[in-house]
Amino acid sequence: MRPVLAVILTVAIGACASADGQDARGSRSTSATGARVAPIAGAVGHGLITFQPYDGGLTMNAEIGGFSPGPYRIVIHANPVCTSPNGFSAGPPLVLPETGAPVIVAMNILHQGTASLITRIPGLALSGPAGIEGRSVVLHAGLSGPLDASPGVANDRVACGVIGGIPSFVF
Repeated sequence: MRPVLAVILTVAIGACASADGQDARGSRSTSATGARVAPIAGAVGHGLITFQPYDGGLTMNAEIGGFSPGPYRIVIHANPVCTSPNGFSAGPPLVLPETGAPVIVAMNILHQGTASLITRIPGLALSGPAGIEGRSVVLHAGLSGPLDASPGVANDRVACGVIGGIPSFVF
């Protein structure tokens, strides 16, 4: 009886998800929209920033670790690229159409090198003109300073990640 049960479970699980991460309905298995941020410009650290819709905007959940303690800014940038050593490839900050202002969220990394933050950002969306999918999220050191960057010039960008679906584990 047990071998039959094992075969039934294996077939049932296989029908729910395929090897390419798509479920039985053909849609990609994702648990959230967000980015895994990796260090740039010689920084050390990592993080996961996720976004969930709410009526009127997005809720952002940031879990950051391994960076030096102090104030930082999380900024949504226009380009979905994090390949340049100083973060220049992420492009300029995303400017919300309704406000004309960039999306900036302040956070403080504690003396242990970690930070957690949950906040709502009105006017932001997953897609459309105020959409974040296919853009990048950059962690900037400090609460002030320019948000722009030039190729090969040091700046305050310390981590970057491309925003998209974050795959969930399929067993």
